[in-house]
Parts: sequence; structure tokens; C-alpha cells
Amino acid sequence: MPLSNQIRQYWANKTINYSVLILVTLLGVVIPAWYYQLNSLIIPLILGVIAAALAENDNSFTGRLKSSLLTLCCFAFAAFSIEILFNHPILFALGLTLSTFTFIMLGAIGPRYASIAFGSLLIAVYAMLGAHNSTNIWFQPLLLISGAAWYYFMSMIWHIVWPMQHVQQNLANVFLQLAHYLESKSNLFHPVSNLIPQPHRIAEAKLNATTVTALNQCKSTLLARSKRGRVDSRNSRYMNTYFLAQDIHERVSSSHYRYQELAQDFQRSDVMFRFKHVLESQARACRNIAQSIRLGRPYEHPQESITALDELQASLNHLKENEQPKSRVSLAQLGYLFNNLTTVEKQLNHVSSPEVNQLEESDLFDTDAHTLKTMWLRIKSNFNKDSLLFKHAVRLSIALTLGYTILQFFELERGYWILLTTLFVCQPNYSATKQKLTARVIGTVSGLLIGAPLLMLFPSQESQLVLIILSGVMFFAFRMNNYSFATGFITLLVLFCFNQLGEGYAVLLPRLTDTLIGCSLAVAAVMFIFPDWQSKRLHKVMASAVKANNQYLGQVIAQYRIGKKDTLNYRVARRSAHDNDANLTYAINAMLAEPGKYQTAIDESFRFLTLNHALLSYVSALGAHRTRINDLEIHQLILDTYNVVHKHLNMIQQQLNNQCDSCDITLVDELDLTRRLNEWREDDENSARMVLQQLHLVYRMIPELHSLASKLAVRTKTS
Repeated sequence: MPLSNQIRQYWANKTINYSVLILVTLLGVVIPAWYYQLNSLIIPLILGVIAAALAENDNSFTGRLKSSLLTLCCFAFAAFSIEILFNHPILFALGLTLSTFTFIMLGAIGPRYASIAFGSLLIAVYAMLGAHNSTNIWFQPLLLISGAAWYYFMSMIWHIVWPMQHVQQNLANVFLQLAHYLESKSNLFHPVSNLIPQPHRIAEAKLNATTVTALNQCKSTLLARSKRGRVDSRNSRYMNTYFLAQDIHERVSSSHYRYQELAQDFQRSDVMFRFKHVLESQARACRNIAQSIRLGRPYEHPQESITALDELQASLNHLKENEQPKSRVSLAQLGYLFNNLTTVEKQLNHVSSPEVNQLEESDLFDTDAHTLKTMWLRIKSNFNKDSLLFKHAVRLSIALTLGYTILQFFELERGYWILLTTLFVCQPNYSATKQKLTARVIGTVSGLLIGAPLLMLFPSQESQLVLIILSGVMFFAFRMNNYSFATGFITLLVLFCFNQLGEGYAVLLPRLTDTLIGCSLAVAAVMFIFPDWQSKRLHKVMASAVKANNQYLGQVIAQYRIGKKDTLNYRVARRSAHDNDANLTYAINAMLAEPGKYQTAIDESFRFLTLNHALLSYVSALGAHRTRINDLEIHQLILDTYNVVHKHLNMIQQQLNNQCDSCDITLVDELDLTRRLNEWREDDENSARMVLQQLHLVYRMIPELHSLASKLAVRTKTS
């Protein structure tokens, strides 16, 4: 590979690109301070850079400018407040409590404001660290703000030179996650008689959650470059590719039949292996697409997956020619699945020209708050004890105030690291806090053990400045992927920074002690202040998932009367169903990380996750094959079936919310739906047969969903 191509590949890597930005920014701080022998300025300037980088959000040029100015104003308010109240402990504690609660509640407006709020709290703690050395009220706040402003200046230049890099990286990640999802899906195509689909379904649900997260991140990036959901022509190509990825995701997440029955019916045939081979080939194509998008090059679809699809078609034709009566229904399912994969193949082939499949409504659903009234209403709606954000705001406010009380009571000179640790470790739920705590302790201990000998090995100022820069770069390189490593590097940075003031060894023990105290406060806060155990709210997450699937099904069924239209309402319903399925996956995994006495109905929860994901897959298959059905008699049967399924899904939702003490779950038998649904098996109209088949698969799940909902509702009442 030519050197220029290798450099381009490295530069397209998100971590490497961002690390270079941090490197240039830190060099711009450290080199002038070193040249003019202003060692005392290094720490606040670097801390300002770190706070700004952690508070930054991706946006358009104008959006970045507005966000940067707002962030700097919040930073100034936080830093000057610390300077003013520093020598008045009671007022300081009161201000710390109120400001922490206020900043956290600002996160209700949106992720951008949540990041700014966190950065503001961080800059306040950084101001506390050096307040005792501040010569006047202006000195340290101005240095912290100068460091932040310098970072934003460099970030703006980066954006001007490479404006589309974030879009390309997030869009490439969508296709990379689709590749993982396709590979997972291929594991279901094993022609064995004893296939157990539940473990595969659970694995699929986890990968679907990851894919949904990638899609949402990409959508946020596109929205940041839009005006009220409308993307300009410069970004329209990426948006059309994003919509194409959404459609591929709907098709990939679909299920057309019970896989264990397909595996049993075709265990002596090679057709299942050929389906597996096609899925694996399409997964490789998605990886190639991700690489092309990342590098900004046109994608050329390989012949490999086309050939695999042709061979699969030949195998299906052979089976049809030698069709056995008992396998007729299963063979029809393989036909639907083949049609679905054929469409996926066409979509992959159109990635380089996504405008071919441009939607009727190409707006994005803009959830941002654009007016002060809307912002206030969002904040106001979270002022209740059921709001996770409100609980987190109360917890963090009390935890930081307790940390400040401890350092004042014991007169800890560098006790503000307690607050810093609490701020980073205390998360909205127990499992996330536990994960952060473990990584923080491991990283801090490792950083101190490595840092102490490094102080002796590199005693000169210049060598330590180099290590400061490298530690800062590595902190941001590992921040999202490995928090333990990131904490270790930031600990090294702290040691070397304080050593510039002759206090390197003096901070070893305080850093460790304060970290342990801060972690303890964070854990105590999530366990005893508005404890939010997942088992207590899991039934609500399940009810939301069922409700979202029900709404998605309603949008799909409507289009079998009017024809396929990817309207905004349809896409919102589809995304909501996948979001809620992902939330259920995350909630169950979070429950498993909690103490044993708070874990309830684990087997039932996983079974419900399996069924909910299967339900979503069956509805997705209906969505993937949307087409107009003109036969009024068949359409009436579809509507009757949907109405029954819709009512039962509503009942299941009510059961999970303990609102269904007198629900009548015998409606299906009264309509004799089983007999009527069986009539489609001899129908010759493929689209109608497929719709009724999918509804029949959903209908077969209802009794078990009712049973699980009843058990989970009882567990919720007694826990």
C-alpha cells in the first residue's frame, strides 16, 4: 500500500485524529509557558483545556461558535464563584449544592447542555484545586478560561479544515455495527435439529442495542448540521446514506419464521449454509463501506456477495423443483428471506449513489429544544422523584457537599480531589457507577505506581513537560474505550504538573486517599440517596418496549393499505421501537451488575427480552416487505388480526404497569382467529401470505407474553 494511502487511513481513524488535535493544543500551552519560565501557569491552562475538551459537542461551525461562547460564560461563572466564596465555607457549601443541582438539571434540555453542565462543574472543582495559590480573584479563573478558549479556537480550526470528518466517522461506525449484526444473524442458520434460538436472540438484542446507539449518534451529528431537521445540500448525500442504513437495519433485524423449524426442515440441505454465506458476505461488504466512508472514497460493491446470492437462488430453485409437501410452508419462508436479502444487496450496491432511494420526507426528527419556553418546560417536567435526572442531581449535590464537609473538617490541603473523583465516578445508576469506580481505582493506583519512579527517571523540567503532553494525549485517546487507562494517564499528568511546582512526591498519598474517599461517597450516594435499582423499574422499561412495538406495528399495517412510504412518523415509530428494545437490553445488563439481593426474576427477564426482540424482528419483517394489498377480504383479515394483537399488547403493557387486574385475555378465542389465520397457508398471493404469517407468529407469542407479564408484575409488587 502506498505511503499516502497509509497516512490517509491513519488520519481517518477517529482516535488518532482527535489525539493530534489534543497534542497540538497542549503544545500551544506548554511550549510558551516553558519558554518564558512560567511554570505556575501550566496547571490551570492545561486544566482549562481538559475541561473544554470534555464539555465539547459536535456541531456545525455556527453551532460550535455559539456553544463555545455559552460554555466559556458558564466556565467564567463557575470559576469566579469559587474565588468569591472560597474563604466563606458555609456560603461555599450552599453555593456548591445549589450550583451542582442547577447544572445537572440543565441536562434536561439536551445532551449539549448536559456536557456544558458537566464541564462547568469540572472547571469549578479545578478552580478549587488552585484557589489557595491564587494571588487575586482574576488570576486563576482567567487562566482556566484562557486554556478552554485556546482549545475551542484550535477545535474551530480543525472543523474548518475537516468539516465533515465527524459525520464520516459516525456514519462509518453505523455500517461497522451493521456488519457485526449481520454476522450475529448468520449464526442462526445452522441446519441442526436441536437449534436453541434464545442465546442467539439475546446476543442479537445486545448487538441491536449497539447498532441503535450508532444510528442515534449519527443522527445527532446530522441534526447538529441541520436547521430544524432539514439538512442542507452539502450534507444531503450523507443523510441519504444514513436513511439507507436505517432501511438496511430494518431488514437485517427482521425475522421471517421460527429458525429452529427452518433448521429442522432443511438439515439435510445446503441451503441454510448458503444463507449463512450470503449474510457473512454482506457483513464484509458493510465493513468495506465503512472504510470507504471513513476515507471519503466511492464504494465499489464486490462481486463476491452477488455471486453468493446467485448461488443461493440456484439452490432454492433446486429445492422448489423437488419440493416435498411437508416443506412447502418452510420453503415459502426461505423465499421471503431471499427476497429480503436481495433487497439488502441492492441497497449495499447503491451506497455510492444513495440519492436513488431518496425518501418522500427527508427531514430528521428534531428533538432539540429551540426556545426558552421549551427549555424551561423540559426542566420543569423533570422536577419530580420519578425523574432519573432529578435523582442524579440530588445525589451528586449531596455527595459533593459531603466531600467538601470532609475536607473542611479534616483540613485536607488537597482534599478537592475528593470532589473531583466523586464528580467523575457518581453516575445516574449503580452499575455505571460501579464500572467507573473500578476503573478509577485501578487507574489511579497504576498511575501512582508508575509515576513515582518516572519522577526519578526523568528529573529535568523538559522531559517532564514532554511526559505531561503525552499523558494528556493518551488520556483523551483512551477516555471512551478504556477508562482505567485514561485515569492512569491523567494521574501521571497530575504528578508531573505538580512536580513543576516542586510538589510531585507530596501529592502521591493525598491523590490515592482522596480517590478512595471520593469513590466511597459516589457509591454511597447511588445506594442510599434515591436508590434506583433496575429490578424496581424493569417492568416499566418492558412496558415501554411493548408499547413502542405496538405503535410500530400500527404504522406498518397502515402502509399495507396505502403502499410503502418512509414518512417521518413511520421512521420515528421504527426508531422508538428499536430504542426501547435497546433500553431493555441495557436495563437487564445493568441489573446483573447490582448486588444480588436487588436482582429479581432474572430468567423471566431474559425470556421477556428474547420475546420482545423476536416481536420486534417479526414487525421489522412486515416493515421490510411493505406493499399495497388490494384484496379487501384479505385486508379485512389483516385488520381483524392486527386489532386483536393490538388489544393484547395493550393488555400486556397494562399488566406490566400493574393496571390490568380485570383484563380479559380470552378475546382471541372468541374471534376464532386461529382458524381464520390458518386459511392463508393455501393462498397464492405471496405478499398477503407473508403478512398473515408474520401476524400469526406475533399472535403465537401472546400467551407467553401474558404469562411473563403477570409473573413480573407480581415480583414487582412483592420486591
